[in-house]
Formats: sequence, C-alpha cells, structure tokens
Amino acid sequence: MTSEQTVLHLLEQNRNRYLSGQEVANTLHITRSAVWKAIESLRDQGHVIEGISRRGYRLLTATTDLQKERLAGLLPSFEVHLFDSLDSTNRYAKVLASEHPEKPALVVATYQSGGRGRLGRSFFSPKGGLYLSVLLPMAFNLESAQLITSAASVAALEAIEQVGGMRCQIKWVNDLYLEGRKVCGILTEGVLGVESGRLSAVVVGIGINFCIPQAAFPLELQGTATSLFDGPSSVPASFDANLLVASLVENLHALVSKLPDRSFLSVYRERSLLLGRKVTVHQDRQTFSATAVSIDDEAHLVVQDDQGRQSVLSSAEISIRLEV
Repeated sequence: MTSEQTVLHLLEQNRNRYLSGQEVANTLHITRSAVWKAIESLRDQGHVIEGISRRGYRLLTATTDLQKERLAGLLPSFEVHLFDSLDSTNRYAKVLASEHPEKPALVVATYQSGGRGRLGRSFFSPKGGLYLSVLLPMAFNLESAQLITSAASVAALEAIEQVGGMRCQIKWVNDLYLEGRKVCGILTEGVLGVESGRLSAVVVGIGINFCIPQAAFPLELQGTATSLFDGPSSVPASFDANLLVASLVENLHALVSKLPDRSFLSVYRERSLLLGRKVTVHQDRQTFSATAVSIDDEAHLVVQDDQGRQSVLSSAEISIRLEV
C-alpha cells in the first residue's frame, strides 16, 4: 500500500479518537513529514480529516446519506467501513482480506478516484454514487467467478426494487439498466489461497449511480447512463440509502451462500435485457452479429449468428443493436 492508503486505514480503524502525527508515524514506521504529506493528499482526494493542534488527526464522514452505525446495526455480521472518498473500494476490501481473511466486510464510499471496471477499464465514479465492495470469506473454485457476478446482478436488482420500487434489467454479464440506460456495474475479484490454489474469498464491487445529475455525466455517457435519482434534490426525504445498501449485501450473501443450486438464474434470465434481441459480439478481435437466445446454467450467454451457428460466450464484450 502507499503511504496515503496506510494512513487512511489507520485513521479509519481509530475513528473514535485523535491520533497524533507522531503516533501515526511510529505505528506505520514513516516520517512525520510523510504523515503530513499523506494527510494533505487524502484531503485533496475528498476525505474529511479533522486536525487539532496538540490532539492530532481524526477521520470524519461528511455524507448525510449513509451512517456507519446504522449500517453496522443492519448488518451485524459484517465489519463496516464507510468513507466519503476512496481510490477503489475493491482495493481497500482486498487489503482487509489480506489482514483478516476470515471476516466478512463491507466497504462503502460515495466517490471513487480510481474506480475500475471489467478488463481494467476505468469506472466513472463521481460524487452522488454508492460504491460498495463486499468481502465474502468463502471457498470457491475459479470457475465460480462468473456465477458470483451474475448472482450479484440479481442481488442488486432485487435490492433496488425492494427499497426503491424501480424495475431494472440485466445486461449480461455485469450491468444493470434502468429505462434503457446503465445504472449499475459490478466487478468480482478473487482472493486466492496460496496453499489451496482455490478462491479463499471474493470481493464483489458494486457501483450504483444513486443521485448523479444527468447533466453531470460526460457527454459520451449522457445517452447511455442514468441514476436512480436525478440529483440529490430528487431523492425523496423518506428514502433510506442505508436500507438499500443493507438489502443488497443481505441478498448477495444469501445468493452466494447457496450458489451451487443456481436458483438465482431464473431471475437473471427473466430480467435479461438481451434475450431475443440482436447483439453485436466483440470477441478475440472479431465482430459478428447474432441473436441472444439463452443463458446456460454456468451463466454463459448463448448466441446464434445469421447462419444459424451457435456460440457460447463466457467473457466476450457485447453491445446491443438498438434498431431491433
């Protein structure tokens, strides 16, 4: 980890008290100058860090949408970590996995400076989003990764409907769409056990466009992305973002706990944005047109090209031909 990440982690673990610069330096074996530079860098990234002379530093959370104590009460089995800003919630969750691999944890931020999507792409993560990573210390084989992502899609879809009353669809393999525009993306990463060679834990990252104003999206995304609410002022006073997060985590934990029965696939298929539609498949530097015909029991997408030949896709990038 960088100095900024180690300082942030220490402050997060000691939110209930002030840490002097010297104590931080001694604990992390870095200089006082490095502590000061890390604090300033973290503040530049959007973290709210209080500094009082002769007392030290303390990490605050300015967001009014989420409360750590409420999340912890709703999710008593999870260690909760809440931030206004992080470079990546998945990255932080993997640090937790390396320190306490046996503890389930939730990491939440309302802004990411280095959000990542599939295939190493950047993930647009401005303020106004809900960016969470769930650390699940469970053993899996590597082939389960796509099933976990599919289960997470169903967990997020059902949480949004349960708490917000909004009906989403799933674009294979890892995106949720609301009224034809992307509202949520998912990235699953494994933590590999050195001795077993199996996944000893998984980190499921879920980014929801919560209340990002439509005008705040980059021009290239305004026609393809949306939020649950168009700006903070559009969020009903009665809406509880804590319940949305907790519902999603509970749904995910329940589905992943019974992953082998694949019962979630019925919802995954029912809410598919693609089945029966023409798609363009990008795979191995080749592009071809096809119709999405089914999703198999491994959550692979089965497509049929114009010559009637079928292909089973496990990780190809596809795009929807909207003129269908």
